[in-house]
Amino acid sequence: MIASPPRIGGLDIQSWGSPDDPVVLMIGPAERSSPDGRDLARALAEAGRHVLLTDLPDKDGAAALRRLLTDISSRPAVLCAQAALDSVIPALAVTGPALASCLIVVGDGPVSLQTTTALDGLPILTVEPGQGGEALDRLNAAVLGFLEREAPREAVLYQAGSDARTLRDALGCFGTGVTVVTTLDADGQPIGLTANSFSSVSLDPPLILFCLSCGSTNLERFQAARHFAINVLHIGQQPMSGVFARSDADRFQDVTWETWDTGAPILSGSLASFECATDRVIEAGDHLIFIGRVLRARFEPRRDPLLYFRGKYRRLHFA
Repeated sequence: MIASPPRIGGLDIQSWGSPDDPVVLMIGPAERSSPDGRDLARALAEAGRHVLLTDLPDKDGAAALRRLLTDISSRPAVLCAQAALDSVIPALAVTGPALASCLIVVGDGPVSLQTTTALDGLPILTVEPGQGGEALDRLNAAVLGFLEREAPREAVLYQAGSDARTLRDALGCFGTGVTVVTTLDADGQPIGLTANSFSSVSLDPPLILFCLSCGSTNLERFQAARHFAINVLHIGQQPMSGVFARSDADRFQDVTWETWDTGAPILSGSLASFECATDRVIEAGDHLIFIGRVLRARFEPRRDPLLYFRGKYRRLHFA
C-alpha cells in the first residue's frame, strides 16, 4: 500500500511497505513515473523492504540528498536512475558508508568505474532494466539478491545440528506448493489427502511423484490403486487444504470434483491437475515414493499459488 508521509529532509516522499522494515531509498524520475519503477517498488515492499521514493531538485541535488540521508534513522540502500548519478555520487562521496548501506544504479548502459571511484568501500550494483515482463523479473531478482547479500533484513544467524527437529526445520526452508492427492478405493469411493511432497520427475516420459508416509491410513488404498491425481491448490483453496489434512472428516463433503478418463477425482477449479497412471512405488525410509505417468494435465494460468514455507501457509501474488 502506498502512503504519503511528511516531508523528509525537505523533500516530498512517497513510501511503500512497513516503516519497521529496512529502507530502500529510490531516487530519480524514472522510478516515480514508469510502470517498471512502480513494480520494482511493490516487489521490494513485498520482500520486506520499506521503499521511499523521491526526486532530487535540479539545483543542489547532492546537498538535498545528504540532508535526506541524515534525516533517515537507518542506513538505507540507495537505488537511483543512472541519470541521477550527477547528484548521487557527490552526496555519497561525502557521506559514504556512514549513511548508506549500498548503491544500486538502474540504467541503460554501463556505469564508468571512474564515476564510482569516490565511493570506494560502498557496495555497488549496476543493472539494466530491459523491456517486458521477463526483464522486470530479472531486474527484481538482481536487486533483491544484491540487497540480501549487502543489506540483509536481519543479522544472519545459522542453526545447526543432526537431530530430527533441526532437520525438520531445515527442510521447512524449502518453500513448496500445496497439493491434494486423490484416488478411488476398491469400492469406488474417493480418497484424498493434502501433500506438499510433490515434484516433477521427467518430461519424456511425463512422470511426476509424491511421497506418502508409511503410517498413513490411506497407504494401502494408494498402493492398490492403478491411477491417482495430483491437484495443485491456489490461494483461494487454503480451507480445502485443511479439510484434506484432517483424518476425522468426510473430506469430499461440500467439495466439487469431477472425473476424466481413469475415474481419479479431479478437484474442480484447482490451479493445476494431473491425471496419472501409477508407474512404480519405491520404498524410501519411512515413506513410499509414488511415481505416476501423466495421462492428462489442466491448469489455470491466471491464479496465484498457495505456498507452504516454514510450517505456515504463504501467499504470493503475481497474476
